[in-house]
Amino acid sequence: MKISTLSTIWAIAYFGFGIGLLLIPVQFMATYGISPDINGALMSRILGAALIAFALTFWLNRHIPASDKAWHNLLFTSTIYNVLDIPIVLLATLNGVMNAMGWIPVGLHVFLAVTMGYFAFLNPNREK
Repeated sequence: MKISTLSTIWAIAYFGFGIGLLLIPVQFMATYGISPDINGALMSRILGAALIAFALTFWLNRHIPASDKAWHNLLFTSTIYNVLDIPIVLLATLNGVMNAMGWIPVGLHVFLAVTMGYFAFLNPNREK
């Protein structure tokens, strides 16, 4: 799959979670069985703003050639973010902090880490 196509998918995924966390954090988190107080809602909004920034970054860079050095840096940092987040959401789901819907962010982080990691580390010419 081309990096431009994946970049669009990444942008949509980040935007979907980001907008929910930014605009309706309590309702959005309730979907996952979490009931944040006012402090949790604030932190959710901060995360939502960051995810929207990620979404815009991937959307605005989707037509840059995959061989561009900027892609490597962006994909490297994004892969690290997703790898670090996998055990957090996985443990939250396994320990019952999040309900069964928690498997959605677990799967999403795995998908993002694998696809971004491929282009950051395993695709030597990053031409696709």
